[in-house]
Amino acid sequence: MRFFRFASVLEDAGKVHVMGRTFKNNKPADTSTVGGRIKKLRLELGLSQEQLGYALGMEGKCVIYGYESNRRGVSWDVLVELARVLHTTPEYIMTGSEPDEDPYVIEAAALIRSLKTEKAKKAALEHIRLVMMMES
Repeated sequence: MRFFRFASVLEDAGKVHVMGRTFKNNKPADTSTVGGRIKKLRLELGLSQEQLGYALGMEGKCVIYGYESNRRGVSWDVLVELARVLHTTPEYIMTGSEPDEDPYVIEAAALIRSLKTEKAKKAALEHIRLVMMMES
């Protein structure tokens, strides 16, 4: 730690703290880990950790930091929501392998599976059919 006249500077893990502000060293994400893939996808969309947390219904960025640093496991429900928000598949986030199937089809199937009632599932399918008819 070095002390200057009005500020202390801490150099730790790619971060520099000056006068209460943190400046980060944005290294490329390590896509060999689940957290690295989450970070890569988030950065590609231009989202901050806080914005991604908000999109997932979480307060603050601590949970996202935990996922990205591989200090916190991702539950299935959160994984599906992460995949939806980050425009990818749960398979890619977990394994890093690209899906053979269209990501929109995978996302639609995941969304329909997450619906609780049979009535809601039928309504979702009906909406998809209506969009198909409009496209024809």
